[in-house]
Amino acid sequence: MEKYKRQEVSPVEEENERDETYQASNPQIDSSRTHLNYHLILPRKSYMEIINERLSELELKRKIRSDAILMNSFIVTSDGEFFKRLNPWEIDEFFRDCVKFFSDKYGEENMISAVVHRDETTPHMHLNFIPINEGRLSSKSLFDRQKLAQLQTELHENIGRKWGLQRGKEGSQTKHLSTAEFKAKKIIEGAEQRERKIDEQTEKKRAELDDLTQIVQVVEDAKNKPIPKKRKDAEKEIVSLRTTNAEQARQLQIVGKDRDYIFSLLKQKEQEAERYKRSAEILIKLKEFAPDELTQLQRLATERKEQKTKPSTSSNNSKWTK
Repeated sequence: MEKYKRQEVSPVEEENERDETYQASNPQIDSSRTHLNYHLILPRKSYMEIINERLSELELKRKIRSDAILMNSFIVTSDGEFFKRLNPWEIDEFFRDCVKFFSDKYGEENMISAVVHRDETTPHMHLNFIPINEGRLSSKSLFDRQKLAQLQTELHENIGRKWGLQRGKEGSQTKHLSTAEFKAKKIIEGAEQRERKIDEQTEKKRAELDDLTQIVQVVEDAKNKPIPKKRKDAEKEIVSLRTTNAEQARQLQIVGKDRDYIFSLLKQKEQEAERYKRSAEILIKLKEFAPDELTQLQRLATERKEQKTKPSTSSNNSKWTK
């Protein structure tokens, strides 16, 4: 579960509501599959407009603080094996069950958006809502340690049992991953998966090369045998050996090129994976030891991007009125 202040809402919206033109910094996002993403709760306006409208309906005794938490977000997902054993309509039903659970618990009128992302390695849903409790804005009263543990139990009873998922160990001190840490973890897993695939391809080509090397050795051994005394038999054997040798040489050349290509690709992917790991480790450390500085950097990056694009007011509004 993540908590967002006013200035943090728009960057989350941009990442959640992306289209095929979204410039993804996350290498896990495959833009060619972004059209497969879909909403279970479609935001009728921008996130902040929805939040402001909802807050205006409340009879608040105090002015909302500038650092107040205006939005809470959950990433709803499971491991890849869980989704592999489900049909597409079952995956959709799983996420719909989760949306109903959160809407019933925290108020349908407080829901902002629920969007399922299918353009990353594992299907997952971003669910965003306004933390209103007993008529007042209060994320703290909804999500203290005890209530988060209770939420985990209720999720298991209402969703987990139905879908054959195991509940996390009660009272466990295991630290739950933040959104940034979750993304970093997926980046590392993706890099390691690509590295394993390249290793498999390299091993396959190495085996092919070994087979051809053995064949060539057989041909070389055959050349060392005594030449038949009869001229006709000798000519036949020489022609046969030359033909076989030429074919094996051609195959060896092809495999040699494949081997060189796979080796260079492996080195490239190893360097890429190492960069992903370093970036992810830095991100996790920043999140743990300097969360305010990380938030400031994210905000600065967003502001620079907005300055470059400078979207008009009409174009922004049209996005939410389609």
